[in-house]
Amino acid sequence: MQFVILSLIVGVPLFTFHVSLGQLLASGVIDMWSISPIFKGIGIALLLSQAMLGIYSIIGVSWMFVYFRDSFITKQDVYRWAEPLDLSREDGLPDFRRSNATYKLEETVPDYFNGVVLQRQYLLSPPSESGSIKFSVAFNLAVAWLIVFISLSKGLKSYGKVIYVFSAVPVMGLFVLCAKMLGAAPGMSQNQEFFLETDWNEFFLNTKSWTAAFVESFATWGMLGASAMQIASHNKQKNLLPRDTGLVIIITLAVLILSSFLAHTCYQLILAHGFLYSPSSFEKMSTYRFLHRRNSPQPPSHYAVGPHRMPHNGLFLGERVINPSINPRHESGYQALRFATELVPATFALLGADKVSPFWSVLFYFVLTLFGIAQQLAIWHCVVSGIIAVDVKSLKPWATTITFFTCLFAFIIGLPMTSELGIFVIYYIDYCIGSSWWLVLLYLLEIGAVFMVRGRPYSGETVVATLFSHTSQLLQSWVAPMLSFIWNVILPVALMLLSTTIIKNGGYKVLYNWQIPGYDYWPVWGRQAGCLIQLAPLVLVPIAGVIQTIRYLTTGPPDIFERIQLLYRPRIDLQHNIHDMAAQGNSENSGGHGGGIPVEDPPPKYTPPPSYSTATGARIAKLLRQSLRRSVRGIRNIRSALGTPTQTRDTYDVANPPASPRGPPPPNYAAVLVEINQSQGNGNSNRTQITIPRRESEVNEVIRRPHLPSDASAQGGGTMTASDVANILRSSLRRQVLRSNSMSSQVSSSVEHLVRNAVPINQDSLVFNNENIKNNSTQSPIN
Repeated sequence: MQFVILSLIVGVPLFTFHVSLGQLLASGVIDMWSISPIFKGIGIALLLSQAMLGIYSIIGVSWMFVYFRDSFITKQDVYRWAEPLDLSREDGLPDFRRSNATYKLEETVPDYFNGVVLQRQYLLSPPSESGSIKFSVAFNLAVAWLIVFISLSKGLKSYGKVIYVFSAVPVMGLFVLCAKMLGAAPGMSQNQEFFLETDWNEFFLNTKSWTAAFVESFATWGMLGASAMQIASHNKQKNLLPRDTGLVIIITLAVLILSSFLAHTCYQLILAHGFLYSPSSFEKMSTYRFLHRRNSPQPPSHYAVGPHRMPHNGLFLGERVINPSINPRHESGYQALRFATELVPATFALLGADKVSPFWSVLFYFVLTLFGIAQQLAIWHCVVSGIIAVDVKSLKPWATTITFFTCLFAFIIGLPMTSELGIFVIYYIDYCIGSSWWLVLLYLLEIGAVFMVRGRPYSGETVVATLFSHTSQLLQSWVAPMLSFIWNVILPVALMLLSTTIIKNGGYKVLYNWQIPGYDYWPVWGRQAGCLIQLAPLVLVPIAGVIQTIRYLTTGPPDIFERIQLLYRPRIDLQHNIHDMAAQGNSENSGGHGGGIPVEDPPPKYTPPPSYSTATGARIAKLLRQSLRRSVRGIRNIRSALGTPTQTRDTYDVANPPASPRGPPPPNYAAVLVEINQSQGNGNSNRTQITIPRRESEVNEVIRRPHLPSDASAQGGGTMTASDVANILRSSLRRQVLRSNSMSSQVSSSVEHLVRNAVPINQDSLVFNNENIKNNSTQSPIN
């Protein structure tokens, strides 16, 4: 319950921060720092942390191969970890337990892990030398790295195909396995309480339980935050991130809850068969046993303090239980993968193959193998993509080669973990790297650099808009502001508190105290090297900051303040920046980005509105142009209906160029207006013929009368002067007035009107129908 509460407050917000930032920037931990180049050291440190975690965590996958192989038995056989170990030990004594009729399960299960899986020969006491590399362990490690290389050999194309197998199949298998094991659990009829009653006082007041849950929530949601960010950077901008993120959160919580039920079921089955479970330590035979019979003498840990009250130091690969009754100079309390190497093998050995089919053991270790490979693929994809991001144009064609050599380099670095001292090396690396307090500080610096130093347009509101852009109004109104508040306020405080808690309760101060008298578990040089491993990623941040400062201040624009601006907060257009990053992502993989994303809208540039006189003049000019065009088209229709167009040398057709001989000449509107004014001034008593002076000769602009008979037209005697055209226009406008008497009262003389007492131009049309023109012309002849 504590884990779920802390996951919702700290773990899930940290996970959503990385996936939202990755999709928004379309970048990983290396190339994202174009938004603030001085903090590029944070990206380098995070990439280094993922590489170190991937190098030693894959050793657990090689162990699962051995358990998976030895799970293939028949119902008449016995699991190999239920048989005594047939191995000559360092004391030279033969294995006498094969002659016994009964096997001691409390000895066979841990002996199998140390003698068969780890291939250890010195079990009574820790060895004094490293010894040779164990071929079986090294071969399994090579197989694991080969699977990683094949899955990532073609970049995102191959990784996108195999990830469905390595994620969906184990989830379904775990559901089926949990259903089977829960059915095999002891019932109430056997006076065994399957789920222990919760002590609520213990639930709220046990600080060690809250501390362990706090560390586990970060290990689940934040330890691989850089890898999650790299995977999210390949999403398209239109990708439904809330759907994918919610699905991952639900599946992860479901898997963890089912795993806890399965572990509790195994614990209850062990108690039902007369055994007690106590935390073990890996160093030697007398300390790595974790099962004890009820009727036998109990270990000191049981009568000193209960296992649930012991401080639990959760690491990445294993867990360290600090027992106050043991000597910390000789025992560490560490064991790797307790669930897979202690609880489950002991449970299957107690039930036997005749009661529970070996298929379930095969399924369990197959599921764990797929989970381990899926995790390793996510980590190493982040490492390879981060290396390529240093120079995409140069390194992208060498992606397969880079993947091969990085896998080969990691395999060589991991070979010491396959030697006689391999488990000691694993504990040392997990103790230094898996402690994660330094990684918590890196994430704290990342959040501060993005939200506090860089700020807009990469504020919390912008990042959270990427997550809730395609959700309901309720989520956008309540959940999004709350999540943004957690990112900016609660999460930095929680990470600082978590880092302090891990350092205080984890016992890591021994690495920094080199003058402890009588402490011989880690030599002085080992503690010094451990300090270097933990502090190196943190030291990279200021070193890279100094280098970036020198680069940006020595080159760039002449103004020193502009250089500082480019170093801390370069001016970036969010839309264009994301588009460029998406285009770069398309060159790196086939799944590029499409379209823009809803982001924080910057204020628009101010554009003053047009003045009243400008707007009015523009409309009047538009209306005049439309009126002229309609008039020209109407007269063209009249001439085309008569069929005898005439054109003089000095006329110009607006609709057709002068080179075309068929276009009718337009009327001279200046003459029309003059005629109208003169006719109105004379009381319409006299009709004056207006002639237009030309440059060469005075030619009367003629337009053939539409009402003359065809013989007159053939003789060419019927012509129209400018006054005739005015009368035609006036008569057509009068017909429009008669049809809309309600509009006549609103008509006034204006510069918008061609003719006095006519309807407004925007309500008139001079595009006539030829038949109507003929009829109207016969009814209203021009006198």
